[in-house]
Amino acid sequence: MENVFNALDDVIQCISSSSEYKKCISLKKQMEDNEEVLQLIDCVKKTQKKYIRSGYQESIKQELDLYTKKLEDIPIYHIYQDSLEKVNEMINYVKDSLNEYFDQLLNS
Repeated sequence: MENVFNALDDVIQCISSSSEYKKCISLKKQMEDNEEVLQLIDCVKKTQKKYIRSGYQESIKQELDLYTKKLEDIPIYHIYQDSLEKVNEMINYVKDSLNEYFDQLLNS
């Protein structure tokens, strides 16, 4: 079982040492110091809740879209989202590969 944990540590180390992951961490720290980004993220979260509670009213959806657009227009946030997507793709690749391996192993 120790071999499994060591292999898992290797995969985690590979992802966490990637440039995309490091970029995400750096950008996240920078965004924590950016009041405009923090306020817009808060507005998006509150408006998402409001939208769901309203039964998906179109007027609230438009408000949510406006806040989301403003947030995505901020370069640091946009770059962060792109980097985060790449990191998530790496994680999903590992997950999908493991699922495929065990599916083939158990169903052959």
